[in-house]
Amino acid sequence: MKKISKVLAIGLSALILLAGMALVFTGCQKKEAAPAAAVGSTADYDFFIFNTKGENADAMQAAVNAYQTKTGLKIKLFSLGSGTNSDDALRADMTSRNPPAIFCVMNPQALKEWVEGDFATDFATATNLDPTFKTLADNVDKNLWLTTDGNTNYGIPFNVEGYGYIVDKEMIAALFGAGNVDGVLAGLTACGWDDFKAFVEAVDAYIKNGTAGNVTLAGKSFALASSKTGKAASLKAVFSMAGSEKWTYGDHLVNIACDAVFPNVAAAVAATDAQVDSMKGAFIAYAKCLDLMSSHSISPRGPEFINSTTNGYDACVNNFANSETLFIKQGNWVYTNIEKANAAICPTLTFVPIKMPFQQSDIKVPGLTVEKLITSIPVFVPNYYLINKKVDVKVQQEAEKFLVWLNTDPEGQKFVTKDMAFIPYNADPAATKLGNSLGDSIISYMAKGATITNAYAGAPVSWSGDTFGLKIMESYLTKATWTEQDYSDIADYGIQMWKQMKNQ
Repeated sequence: MKKISKVLAIGLSALILLAGMALVFTGCQKKEAAPAAAVGSTADYDFFIFNTKGENADAMQAAVNAYQTKTGLKIKLFSLGSGTNSDDALRADMTSRNPPAIFCVMNPQALKEWVEGDFATDFATATNLDPTFKTLADNVDKNLWLTTDGNTNYGIPFNVEGYGYIVDKEMIAALFGAGNVDGVLAGLTACGWDDFKAFVEAVDAYIKNGTAGNVTLAGKSFALASSKTGKAASLKAVFSMAGSEKWTYGDHLVNIACDAVFPNVAAAVAATDAQVDSMKGAFIAYAKCLDLMSSHSISPRGPEFINSTTNGYDACVNNFANSETLFIKQGNWVYTNIEKANAAICPTLTFVPIKMPFQQSDIKVPGLTVEKLITSIPVFVPNYYLINKKVDVKVQQEAEKFLVWLNTDPEGQKFVTKDMAFIPYNADPAATKLGNSLGDSIISYMAKGATITNAYAGAPVSWSGDTFGLKIMESYLTKATWTEQDYSDIADYGIQMWKQMKNQ
């Protein structure tokens, strides 16, 4: 059985002991007459939302407040901090007397626990869905489903997101001249690994020593300014990297390597040992990319690099927002965090794709080329809203109506696109303009088809962050120099643990 089964058993035993009588597995009865399957008793709210995305906590609370005003309902919202693992907190709330009606998961691997525990509502077979919600669920594109078998959907997407290297156009202007901004950005988008690595090293020398020279990107040469003026004068490093945040390099960065081998999440879930073994070259490319980033970061590699106080998510964002670094590897979800740190920088932000030194032999996806892989942006659904089938049916339906309002009503959509700075999962990229720079940059990649997937989400549960990412953090980011053997060892560890965890 999964961990949730153990938690339920413990929780049930405690209830029996405290109450002094036998309780059915479906939970305590409410004071008022309620269906036998209902969970909860004296909650002072109509339904409870467990939100796992800390970046949208304030905006989600604003949306909840607006909906409460509109409907007269009282809603409890709980949101964890940015980058915080929500698994244990969610398990505790899901097995409490008053569990959330809406809860969130990230991917099919995380979904399994809630399907096996019989918490997740199957939108295809449920007979008690609110009719408007049924329409919403039926209209989710099949390519965006949260599914265990490809035949049914359990989730409503939060949105679609993308990530890469975020850069400020005004910083590019300060470094290379206002007339070269478009050319440099086009070069950074189109260039290969060698050009990008040389670019990073040239800018690093410029920052540290004032060494002005030329850089070549995709066959075109650009000269660094002879003196550091404007925003360039505040630069301290090429990259802002949060060494303490395992998910930034154990999830999203390694995904680029996973995408070299698997075309989508489902393929990664079904990976054979031989397919996992074939990831060696791609993982070595990942390790070299991570070495370049972390060795040119604002904090030097070593014990302090993984200090959550000095080199965590907020510090990383603030360094970039205050023009102390050229790049930050993040997604459009970080827009509101950057805005809080320095709103003035937001209008001039854009994305360039992440570069890794792939060989064509590293690519296992039919038809995929190195050029396509390193000139594209991963675009994917980061989280899904699920309906807890163990709460009272009326509570479920009220929660479902909230999701309909959030995803279809103009007022609800305003919170999604403006306050949360999200790209709606059903947006038409050819006709959508969000008005925030990072969202619109992602949409531009979507419109030209320059996107890849999020295959890493099909890895075994806890492989990417808590296993592979933890190893990177503890064994590699704490030491100043990496070797070719380190690259190979990183790749071997990732492969070994993927196979071991997959076959458990």
